[in-house]
Amino acid sequence: FTGATAVTFGGAAATAFTVDSATQITATAPAHALATVDVVVTIPGASATGTAAFLYGRVTTFAGGSGAFLNDVGTAARFNTPRGAALDNAGNLYVADQLNHRIRKVVLATGDVTTLAGSTAGYLDATGTAAQFNEPYGVALDGNGNLYVADYWNNRIRKVVIATGAVTSLAGNNVVGAVDDTGTAASFWGPRGVACDATGNVYVCDSGNHRIRKVTPLGVVTTLAGSTNGFADDTGTAAKFFFPQGLAVDAAGTVFVADSGNQKIRKVTPTGAVTTLAGSSPSGLVEGTGAGAKFFNPCGLTLDATGTVYVTDTSNHRIRMVTAAGVVTTLAGSVGGTLDGARLGAKFLYPSGIVYDGIGAFYVVDVGNHRIRKIQ
Repeated sequence: FTGATAVTFGGAAATAFTVDSATQITATAPAHALATVDVVVTIPGASATGTAAFLYGRVTTFAGGSGAFLNDVGTAARFNTPRGAALDNAGNLYVADQLNHRIRKVVLATGDVTTLAGSTAGYLDATGTAAQFNEPYGVALDGNGNLYVADYWNNRIRKVVIATGAVTSLAGNNVVGAVDDTGTAASFWGPRGVACDATGNVYVCDSGNHRIRKVTPLGVVTTLAGSTNGFADDTGTAAKFFFPQGLAVDAAGTVFVADSGNQKIRKVTPTGAVTTLAGSSPSGLVEGTGAGAKFFNPCGLTLDATGTVYVTDTSNHRIRMVTAAGVVTTLAGSVGGTLDGARLGAKFLYPSGIVYDGIGAFYVVDVGNHRIRKIQ
């Protein structure tokens, strides 16, 4: 790099750069949306340019701090072990605040945090803070202004009307079970992740039952895939999962599952055919392709328009990304802790939920830090 006169990132000039040695250069990238771009170093004396793939990204704390309960703005607000998150088209983030037994609303434009529904631990269908949950875990939005909640200890899927905060039970009852039926006649065991498809069906990681369940808008519950705990790529109840925790659904209706106990990312077609996209047992931290990659307790999932899956690799304290071909790399994070900064130097502590806004930012529910973090 001796004699370098310019450094650009995707055609935009570096805000500063220094030539450290013949083989090393340090450059400050300009502000940029999350994207893979070419880095070009110009050396006129050698009439040469070099290119390399570079992924922008910076982690900041968007809301929250120590574990408590407080409705406020940004880092002045408080959560207590937040878990899942969902984002609407109006720029509002909904968070399952597990140990506060509430569903919180975060306005992204202002950072204002309020309570949409819930209060003390219990079970009650009502409106706003009169309603009760018992450690809500996952949340998902349909296209009609409804939020669905995996109400963990109540073994139910609850429905919250965003406009009013009115809470009802869509399916399940307080009895642990694996009954496929309608409404309160159906049963779950410790539901965790939820996701909605384009037609309003709700998919559930029924973790204690090691199954992926499907709930129609009318509350009809069926088992899409899974049976007893274990690992098997197969179809329907012949397939096996081990404590699945999170899921996401693409436009074609394919369900992606964070199969936490098996340390794998699985795919389920609309007909229930299960395959493994990436990961292998035992747990670990390895960047690779397919079974050559390793995770440690993968939990939350989100998708982008290219089919890339983003995973909260919880016990590795990282956000990983998995391409459609199963290639796994780290998007952000390093070791467990609390640190904002460049994406690969930042620190999370047991991240759980994750959502992508579609235009360059990810919002991560950082459980151990009781915060909502942003990767820009």
